[in-house]
Amino acid sequence: MKTWTKGAVAGASALVLLGGAASLAYWNGSGSVAGGTISAGRLTLTESTPGAWTLNGSPLADVSAVRAVPGDTLLFTGSWTISATGDDLEATVDVTGLEGQGGLADDVSITETYTVDGTPLAGQITDDHDGDVLAAEVVVDFPFGTGFGNTSQGHVLDLTDVRVAVAQGD
Repeated sequence: MKTWTKGAVAGASALVLLGGAASLAYWNGSGSVAGGTISAGRLTLTESTPGAWTLNGSPLADVSAVRAVPGDTLLFTGSWTISATGDDLEATVDVTGLEGQGGLADDVSITETYTVDGTPLAGQITDDHDGDVLAAEVVVDFPFGTGFGNTSQGHVLDLTDVRVAVAQGD
């Protein structure tokens, strides 16, 4: 066989092998997975009773008109209907927007209490609280006496961004 013929046979054989390799079949299979659709839960508060401020027990039409003096107590009360759905949902309740805003923040004490359907909130909000009413009381106390000196005169406590918030934990 001539060299040219040997080369042609070798080239033709290579093409056949390459073409055959491209059509090599393999076995495969699959199994079904029991699936479906899932939905995301929800965590919201919807105002039930409009929040209101009092100063020393007297209702306030406008909290920003207050000129507090030592011995005054501001009280905020409000309530919200809880929408809480979700497997393993756990959320904390907190008042936000009071952290160190204004020069008066260092001179007041702030306490918060929460109830759910009239019972003190013990622990976290869960999907068991869906449809219940969360009530909050926030007390801003301007103490009288040694802790509240002349340096606080004219200072401001910014209450414009105060919110009662629920936040999902991990």
